[in-house]
Amino acid sequence: MDIFTYFLPAVLILSFFYIMISKKSSMGGSGFNLPPGPPRLPIIGNVHQLAGKIFHEAVWNMSKKYGPIMLLHLGSQPAVVISSSELATEAFKTHDHILANRPYSNNLRRLTFDYNDIAFSPYGDHSKKMRKVLVTEFLNAKMSKSFKKVLDMELKSVLDSLPYGKVVNLNDLFASFIVDFACKIVAGKGYGEVKIGGTKLKDMLDEMLILFSGSYSEMFPKYGWILEDLSGWTRRLNKHMSNYDGLLEMMLDEHIDHTNEDEKDLIDACRSLLTREEMKGIMSNVFNGAVDTSYLTLVWAMAEIVKNPRIMHKLQAEIRSNSGQKLRLDESDTAKMPYLKYAVKETLRFHGPSPFLIPRDCVTHIQIGGYDILPGTKVLINSWGLAKDPRVWTENANEFYPDRFEKRVVDQFDMTPFGGGRRSCPGYNFATSTIEVVLANLLYTIDWKLPPGMTNQDLDTEEEGSLLVRKKTPLLLVPVKHNSQAQ
Repeated sequence: MDIFTYFLPAVLILSFFYIMISKKSSMGGSGFNLPPGPPRLPIIGNVHQLAGKIFHEAVWNMSKKYGPIMLLHLGSQPAVVISSSELATEAFKTHDHILANRPYSNNLRRLTFDYNDIAFSPYGDHSKKMRKVLVTEFLNAKMSKSFKKVLDMELKSVLDSLPYGKVVNLNDLFASFIVDFACKIVAGKGYGEVKIGGTKLKDMLDEMLILFSGSYSEMFPKYGWILEDLSGWTRRLNKHMSNYDGLLEMMLDEHIDHTNEDEKDLIDACRSLLTREEMKGIMSNVFNGAVDTSYLTLVWAMAEIVKNPRIMHKLQAEIRSNSGQKLRLDESDTAKMPYLKYAVKETLRFHGPSPFLIPRDCVTHIQIGGYDILPGTKVLINSWGLAKDPRVWTENANEFYPDRFEKRVVDQFDMTPFGGGRRSCPGYNFATSTIEVVLANLLYTIDWKLPPGMTNQDLDTEEEGSLLVRKKTPLLLVPVKHNSQAQ
């Protein structure tokens, strides 16, 4: 949704086209019980109420006035925003088959290699095939042995390189670590420092986030392409895809096939079953799904844990009592650490990396919460809002409190960090187990301190960003060897 920031200068251009060709919105017809929502302006809809604001927070505040199901117009496109777990359950359970498609745009088509991916491809035989290949060939028990081996090697490298007693930027550390790990499970070796067109993979993924945030043609299907050409958006998209496609092509061309099951990667597992464009689509899904979300979750977890000494001491006591004096911990160890799992779950609730789920496209007239949702409407689930709802999470909804999960069974749609229904993220088990192992190792032999002169109250946990929620300031901590590990 970051495109809203760049939107307002284009209003005059669009006004010209609106004056020449103006049509009454099909959503304004009588006879339908449409969801309530704020009044809108011609052409731009409700964009003027969202530009310059954090989208999920602005929409959450609007929902307090207009209700948990709300109709907005993002340009000429109607969008229904759902901000309650009850209505999210209705959308994903009762109407999941109708809401399984994604909105179409040329922007998304380009970013997904002509919809040859899993996350954005139209729901049907192709998307089912791609998801099945990923789950059965890559996210299976045999491949997990290879993942564990790579993860252990990457963790050893990180732990061995820590400058004990000195300030470490954990944003940079985690980003580099996750990029290296993702490259090795996808392509068998690291590509984090490789540059194509002067750009590294992490920078390409950051650029892709901006391009995924929404194009003019998604808000104005008929005339948005004019703004994309005039604003430089098209040139920006072309440059990005040239670099990104070049890097993925390099990975495929340089790949050395592995016959040993313990060394296989994504390309080994899937290449014989997919076309080259499908391979690039599925590789892109893994990079986009793994890198930013995982490293941001690690940053948020460490920030909140260190900010709350009681939580950190409780976690370290659990981890150290279940370590068995091993050098490094793995999934067999974290399986015995329930409080660690609560801390990860609370991080995903309190600082879920994706505040909105990928939009769904309504293809048939349905009703949610008694309101009519017409074909062509985008359906947006405010995942950030669901996880902050005081009706569900009580009066401490805005507090980082892992202990809440000790006696609480979470309903399926009380929090949705990995989506829901048939388009949910297939890698959620892999993602959470990886984060648990990394955190366990970071808290096992290391006591993390704040930089000199800082107190726990000084540790900033302010959020920023709309497509992904980042910590506004880098996380700077000092690693100190735990006394049992000190030489």
